[in-house]
Amino acid sequence: MPDRERPPATTSDEDATASADSGEGTPEAFAVSPAIGPVPSIYVPRSPSEPSATDLLWHAGAQVARQARNWAACHLPHHDPECRAHECAAHAAPPTEPKANPPGGTMPEIPADLRYSKDHLWARPGTGPVRVGVTDFAQQSLGDVVDMTLPEPGATVTAGEACGDIESVKSLSDLVAPVTGTVRTRNDDLTGSPDLVNTDPYGQGWMFEVEADPATLSQQFAALMDADAYRVLAGA
Repeated sequence: MPDRERPPATTSDEDATASADSGEGTPEAFAVSPAIGPVPSIYVPRSPSEPSATDLLWHAGAQVARQARNWAACHLPHHDPECRAHECAAHAAPPTEPKANPPGGTMPEIPADLRYSKDHLWARPGTGPVRVGVTDFAQQSLGDVVDMTLPEPGATVTAGEACGDIESVKSLSDLVAPVTGTVRTRNDDLTGSPDLVNTDPYGQGWMFEVEADPATLSQQFAALMDADAYRVLAGA
């Protein structure tokens, strides 16, 4: 007849002590309760898939330590900012889209009585020559202006084509004429004070004046943007 399953047995004091001291007789399939005082070591059968009490305590301790480390990294002073940033990345709020701001940090001035080209030059309508300059948005984008080359009086400029250049601490850019005509005068004060373009782009920082054909002038202005359309282009 088949053998009956026997209940787990306890060891004697002498055997348990000897077994615990020698490290023998402790199968991996058993959880061990070590001898404590007069109480002998006890071997308790457990399922092969069941974690031991030691395993459970180890995993619980590791989880607590990990949580404590993350909290300390995000709330306590840290000697290495890069390391702290790396440790807190998982807990940081998701990034938000930056708000649309002009390059200079302030909203650019866009006068309603001017017309604007896609190349960020303005033209002032009137009965005489058309005065031209760069916009406040353009000067903010350029940064400090240090030099420029303006068209000579008597030269012909064509809308949409380069007629000079402007240099700043950041870049060298073309000046693209907003209207077609003949240059009658230019602002030579900018030679010694190019910063006027930054400080007063619609006033003392004007660049040159163009005499346009009256028969086409209205059409040329119609091809330029009004203040609302330019504000959309500039993202202001």
